[in-house]
Amino acid sequence: MTVAAGNRVSGFAPSPPARWNRRVWWLVSLALVAWSLQRAGVDVRRIFNSRGASQFADFFKAMVQPDLGFEFVKLAAREAMVTLGFAILGTALSVAIGMVGGLLLTERIWLSVAGTSTAASWVWRSLRVLFAIPRAIHEVVFGLLLVNVLGLDPLVAILAIGIPFGAVTAKVFAELLDEAPRDAERALRAAGAGRLSAVVFGAVPYALGDILSYGFYRFECAIRSAAVLGLVGAGGLGFQLALSFQTLRYNEMWTLLWALILLSGFADRWSSVVRRRRSLSTGEMHAELSTSAPDRDPVLRASALLFLAAIPFAWWRLEVQISSLWSSRSRTLAAELATDSWPPELGDEGWSGLFGDTVDTLALAVLSLVLAWSLASLVSFIASRIENPWSTTGNVARSVAGLVTRFFLLISRSVPPPVWAFLTVFILKPGLWPGVLALAIYNLGVLGRLQSEVVENLDDQPGKALAAAGASPVGVAAFATVPAVSGRFVALGLYRWEVAIRETVTVGVVGAAGLGRTISEQVVRFDYDGILTSILALIAVTLLVDVISTSIRKTIR
Repeated sequence: MTVAAGNRVSGFAPSPPARWNRRVWWLVSLALVAWSLQRAGVDVRRIFNSRGASQFADFFKAMVQPDLGFEFVKLAAREAMVTLGFAILGTALSVAIGMVGGLLLTERIWLSVAGTSTAASWVWRSLRVLFAIPRAIHEVVFGLLLVNVLGLDPLVAILAIGIPFGAVTAKVFAELLDEAPRDAERALRAAGAGRLSAVVFGAVPYALGDILSYGFYRFECAIRSAAVLGLVGAGGLGFQLALSFQTLRYNEMWTLLWALILLSGFADRWSSVVRRRRSLSTGEMHAELSTSAPDRDPVLRASALLFLAAIPFAWWRLEVQISSLWSSRSRTLAAELATDSWPPELGDEGWSGLFGDTVDTLALAVLSLVLAWSLASLVSFIASRIENPWSTTGNVARSVAGLVTRFFLLISRSVPPPVWAFLTVFILKPGLWPGVLALAIYNLGVLGRLQSEVVENLDDQPGKALAAAGASPVGVAAFATVPAVSGRFVALGLYRWEVAIRETVTVGVVGAAGLGRTISEQVVRFDYDGILTSILALIAVTLLVDVISTSIRKTIR
């Protein structure tokens, strides 16, 4: 429950400044959506392309008629293992970076328990800015640049996933450490331990379980990222998808997509079990596992051991050669790339073109998230694995609807955004809307899943109390369920807005407007100094959105 919700329950209304700030941000948000609609255009005749409807329909007809020939199924299975290997090693690298980076970013290392050092404060802030840069760059951009240095090497996908995911994990881990109890750290400091030792042995044990849970969530995300990287030449299922799409072999595409959906479903379920067990281990598991400590839940331990065992297997399966990083060829190509990229230069359209691409990127992200969040907020109640909160009896129809909805959401987030973008250009004319719709479909799957978990974790006692008092289902939803989840829903939407800014790059490959399209065109022209300019603009708008979303989240707490 959010602080805002807690204030309502306890009878304390938000302070006038908080209420005023909330109203201001609502007005700003509505104005931003209206501006984005104006930027994208709302003339139906200029948006839809009816001539491509037959191709769009043919693609979904092939959904139930995949190519099941032995050789192609064998190919799909082999490429699925490549994608899985990329995800495993990329996740392992991201967790390793996150563990080290989390210690570097936590306030506890640089800011003492008793006071603050000005020099340490500046070092800490500089490190946070340094780690914010890779968070703002999508893994596709890393992949496109690394291919120029390493060629078609498995390290391209591993590094492209591990570096930005590692920066995100470092931020999360640092926040977990900052929120951990300080008693053990103070005791160690009083006993003469150094600041780093006190944090490692006093705070890390409290956060280790949560970082394990988050690591499995990152593994789920890495499956999807590995597929997207394949579409730009890194190999795996994504690479084969791109080849099949070039010749419009929809039956082959669906064989590959079903393999990707199975992989994503496996990672999705495993991640959910780990996070649910981790949550249970801090509460109910005390009663269920009387002989085990909460952090020694056998399911969590087995999951961690299985993942650790998969790392050397994936390394062997992909034939990774770490020496490629410092080979003479790589060093030469990296030096050439750095020379060609500096200094950053504007394109032929100058500042106006860069500004136009940047605001198109912002509008694209706003519209796609508004669509995705609105639909996800509705379907999440159906997708959640709970009984009707205002009913004490089971409901078969609701269970079936929930299963179908969860399957739809799985497909929605398992199919990479570039594939959705390729499809939307059949029925939408070039511009912002193909990218908007593609990212909306993809983020609907992600947000629908995350928001359904919020509903599942909801305390249903207020709803049952209202139902027992005679309230209708609509009344229970309006006065118990919706107020309880609204804060978390908004927070998740804002988080995905930050991510969507980076994801706009993935739909640039099909000509969707914005910095993604510009970067895609610059890659084809080997315009590396132009690519750097576009990346810097992408970083700037990502950091701007990060500041805005952080401010909004503070007003809804």
